[in-house]
Amino acid sequence: MGWSYAKQVKAELTRLSPPRQRSCLWAELLGLGGSIDFSDLSWGLGAGNAMVTRRAYRIMKWLELSPHITVHKSRRRLVFRVTAPRVTAVEDEDPLKSCPKAYLRGLFLSRGYLTEPERAIHLEMWMDDKAHFEQLQSILLPLKIHPKTANRRGRVILYLKDADQVGRFLAHIGAHRAVLSLESAQVVKTLKNQVNRLVNSETANLRRAVESGLEQARVLRLLLSSPHATIPPSLRELALLRIQHPEWSLKELGMALNPPISKSAVNHRMRRLLHTVDDDFHRFIDR
Repeated sequence: MGWSYAKQVKAELTRLSPPRQRSCLWAELLGLGGSIDFSDLSWGLGAGNAMVTRRAYRIMKWLELSPHITVHKSRRRLVFRVTAPRVTAVEDEDPLKSCPKAYLRGLFLSRGYLTEPERAIHLEMWMDDKAHFEQLQSILLPLKIHPKTANRRGRVILYLKDADQVGRFLAHIGAHRAVLSLESAQVVKTLKNQVNRLVNSETANLRRAVESGLEQARVLRLLLSSPHATIPPSLRELALLRIQHPEWSLKELGMALNPPISKSAVNHRMRRLLHTVDDDFHRFIDR
């Protein structure tokens, strides 16, 4: 079984080269910890994904924090924890303001989920409280990303359901291959929907044509069996052909006549035939 789309996106993000600015390293580390304040981290990051753990470990190494990884089993899965000595000073500037995209990348790696691109698109990240959501929203809005929110099991869920918004978010955090995959899937989905609409339309048109042909054949049988009906030879030929082939289109009927006639001419003759049926019915009623 292959990797899910979400796991592929995270694998792409964890392979990115480290940011050049130290403030961006701190920002991504904050995101990996799912926090907006380093005091909340207690200098330990937990994750159930080995790739994300390695990313956090490398960032701590680049920041010369002397990290250490521990592993324990919880509910049938391995949980990794990266710890480092507590640091009192980070940078002179606020990492979230100086490098918001790096922070979003770290947050998605640690708390993000994304559906398969072939399905209805849905990206979400969870936060512990509303204050965190408001802080995150202030980062996303300048990037022209407008998230929605929901509450689930005591957590605040930020989510995006628009393909353009999801693509914009992935591009900002550096998942450019994932954006291409998403766009390709959207193109395929659009083409499939167009094909389905065309097939459904053609099927409906064919069903209506067959139903109309069957009804015409039924009426024309009654007309030919009437001793009072007077039908010209050209119309009688068309009536017999329709009775024999109720599934044929008007164009096919016209091509089978001798000599062949156009679809509009067949339609005109068919109207005359059905009008003859109406006249014959009214004569019968008048008697």
